[in-house]
Amino acid sequence: MQEQQKVAPEYAGVRHILTAPQIARRTAPYIGEADFDFVGLYREAASMSGGGELLVRIAGDIWNAEWEVGLSELVRRLDRANFERVLDGLQLARGSFATDELAA
Repeated sequence: MQEQQKVAPEYAGVRHILTAPQIARRTAPYIGEADFDFVGLYREAASMSGGGELLVRIAGDIWNAEWEVGLSELVRRLDRANFERVLDGLQLARGSFATDELAA
């Protein structure tokens, strides 16, 4: 059995948000094994729906500590599934639980 490589909590949280079903196909080319291409992600997000674009901005905020997304945007603009996905991503980024726990 192959041992699973441990990833940084922040990476796991950001990756979880960027792989939301709504945007996963479009964000996949910009997700590396240890980093993200946010220049490319922001360019791609410019033509996404408002919710998809917000998910990319939230991921960038977590990864780069940009402080650009207000809490009110999460509450007012995300549908329930993506709101919960962001909450899970935040818990992953804090190290509150592991990716395998989230899958369960």
